[in-house]
Amino acid sequence: MWICAKRFSLLGKHLARVRLSLFANMSMKAVVVQEYGDSSKLSYEDVPIPEPGPGEVLVKNHFAGLNFIDTAVRKGIMKMVALGGIMGFEGAGTVEKLGAEVQDSSLGDRVAFAFVGSNAYAQFSKVATKYAVKVSDSLSMEQAASTLWQGFTAHAFACSSYPIKAGDKILVHAAAGGVGSLIVQIAKNAGAFVIGTTSTEVKAAKAKDSGADEVILYSQKDFVEEVNRITDGKGVNAIYDGVGKTTFLKNFDCLARRGTVVVYGGASGPPDPLNVGTLAKGSSYVTFGHFLHFVEDPAEYKQRANELFSWLAEGKLKFSGGITVVPLADAKKAHDMLEGRHTTGKVLLQP
Repeated sequence: MWICAKRFSLLGKHLARVRLSLFANMSMKAVVVQEYGDSSKLSYEDVPIPEPGPGEVLVKNHFAGLNFIDTAVRKGIMKMVALGGIMGFEGAGTVEKLGAEVQDSSLGDRVAFAFVGSNAYAQFSKVATKYAVKVSDSLSMEQAASTLWQGFTAHAFACSSYPIKAGDKILVHAAAGGVGSLIVQIAKNAGAFVIGTTSTEVKAAKAKDSGADEVILYSQKDFVEEVNRITDGKGVNAIYDGVGKTTFLKNFDCLARRGTVVVYGGASGPPDPLNVGTLAKGSSYVTFGHFLHFVEDPAEYKQRANELFSWLAEGKLKFSGGITVVPLADAKKAHDMLEGRHTTGKVLLQP
C-alpha cells in the first residue's frame, strides 16, 4: 500500500510538472496599445504567456471587464499602461499555475481581480494572490468579471466618501450606467430616496429597475429645476457624478445645506474648475477621487470585494442594464460602443 501511495504521489508530481511545462515558451492572444489614440490603435496580437512569481498565480481569463478608464488609457490621457503593454484592469477566470510561496490559492480556483497592471485583455493574467478574490459557485464568471472595478467605485464612494444612510435624498447622474446603477441599489438598500438622471426613456426604465424613486431625462428637462421641485427646494444630501463637465458646476444649485458632491469620472469631459466660493452657498463639500485609494490595503480590498459578491449572491445587487459580451478580438468595437454611449450595464471581453 505504501509503495502504491508513493507511486501515485510521484505520478501526481509528474502530471503537475507536465501541466506547468505546457505554458513554457508559449504565446497567448492579447490586446496591446502600440500607440496612444483612437480605438484603431488597439492591436490584437500574440504575446508571451506571463510567468507567475512568488505570491502570484497565473489565471486563465474567462472574461475581462471593459471600463471608461480604459478609453482614457488608450488615448494616453491616463498613462497607466505603457506603449506596447496589454490593456485591461479587471477580469475573472480560473487559476492555472501557482508561483512560489503561494498558500492561499489552489489550481482550479475560480477568482476575480481588479488592479492596475493586471493586463486583463488577454487569455492569461499574472495576479498577486492579495488581488485574487475567490468566487463562490453561486455566482457566474460573467457576474464576477463585471463586479469589482465598477463595484469598488460604487462601494468606496457610496459607503465611504459619503456613507449613505436611511432618510438621505441622493442624486445619481447616469443612473442607468454600470457604476450609476450600482450606486442606486446601494443607496436604496441603505434606505435612501434616490433620484437618477438619464438621457433616454429606455435608460430611465433601467434606472427605475435598479430602484430609483424618480428619474429625470436631462435631454428634456433641466435636472436642477427638477431636483428642486422633487425636494421642495431643499435639495439632495449627496450627488454622485460620473458625467463631469456638463453636470459638475450645476450640481451645487440643487445640493442641500452641508451636502456633498462626489465626482468619480468625466464621461462628458473633465469637470470645469470650481471657485471655492461656490461651496460657501451651502457650506458644501466636494470630493473627486479614485477607488484605488480605498483598496490599497489588501484586507480592505478583499473586504469590499467579498461584500459586493455577498450582495450579488443575496440578490441585493444586480446588473439591471445586463451584460454584453464581445470577443476579445473585437476590443476596438467594444471601445467604440462604450464611448458612443450605446451600452447600458456592463461590457465584457471574452478571450
